[in-house]
Amino acid sequence: MNGPSMDDARPVQTPRDMITGIVSRALRSKGVGEISADDNLRDAGLSSLELVNVMLAVEDTFDLTFPPEKLIPENFQSVSAIEALVASLV
Repeated sequence: MNGPSMDDARPVQTPRDMITGIVSRALRSKGVGEISADDNLRDAGLSSLELVNVMLAVEDTFDLTFPPEKLIPENFQSVSAIEALVASLV
């Protein structure tokens, strides 16, 4: 029997999982642990520059470019907001 075995199966990552991973890496240097999907990322400790880095990482991960009119603070205030933005573009 060819193909991957059940032992090779990996859980499929959802867009939210992928975005949460990007944000968690950005927050790790701040000593912030777990965050919820609706936590405000600025309140959690991300600076404007770090949010730009999150935005760039999300663009790279999902192979998309955010249109200029979508580059507003509300679209990057939480994992949920970023997830909704990505969903609107794919």
